Amino acid sequence: MGGMFHKAMLLVLLAVVPTSAHAGWISEWTNTAFKSNGDRVNTEQLSMSIAGGHMRTDQPDVISVADYNTGRFTLMSPQRKFFWTGTIDEYVHEVARSRAEGMSKALAQAGEKAAEAKGKEKEYVPPKVDPAKLPPVSITKTGLTDKIAGYDTVKYEARVNGELFQEIWVAPSLNVSSDLDLDRFLDFQRKMSAGMMGKSASSYNALYLSDDYRKLLQNAFVLKAVTHHSAGSFERTATSVRQADVAASQFEVPDAYRRVKLADVLAPPPQGS
Repeated sequence: MGGMFHKAMLLVLLAVVPTSAHAGWISEWTNTAFKSNGDRVNTEQLSMSIAGGHMRTDQPDVISVADYNTGRFTLMSPQRKFFWTGTIDEYVHEVARSRAEGMSKALAQAGEKAAEAKGKEKEYVPPKVDPAKLPPVSITKTGLTDKIAGYDTVKYEARVNGELFQEIWVAPSLNVSSDLDLDRFLDFQRKMSAGMMGKSASSYNALYLSDDYRKLLQNAFVLKAVTHHSAGSFERTATSVRQADVAASQFEVPDAYRRVKLADVLAPPPQGS
């Protein structure tokens, strides 16, 4: 389940019944993962729709919908016609639960004693981050520029505790604030990153709480980001961005979909699908 946040931080053919539409944005992206030696691991294409405080991301095996107005998060499997939905706190809870179940199974298979937690689960408390314990963040303008998806961009570097964590290319002329409230977006990301594990977790937490990071995104949009971590790096680059009317149904779950556990939505698709 460790890959859930990447599947997620990120995301059906919907009913053809005419529905209302919101002015918004449609963009296409390329995601590429690299090993620490620079070798490419995999590349995938995704599309993103933003309108009225919602963001939908279509990846090959999963579709995610973030409602920043209500703080709800929805994941859909177009192959199985499954879906899961809940608050962002419930999402983090489910990920933590699945992670714990996976560890218990691994211990049991290894012949070690696994605690029987069924029916004894403690009341869930959303994870909290203490800003005072986070590493320092610095945002630096490099002076480098590039044209990405038809927009002029400026490159910045985000360092956490002095180490390069993200390279960020922002387009100053691309302002999507009428469709995406920055403070609600960052609050959503903070709650999600609070449930992460590993060294990168503290870096994400520190970045999303940084005032300098918020100022950078206040009136600009990120069109490329390279995130560095212990296993290598992850790059997301926009290939096209355009204004468009986005149907409200794009942010809804089709009637034909069945609600299931989060783990069932994010399980690998059946072979041959």
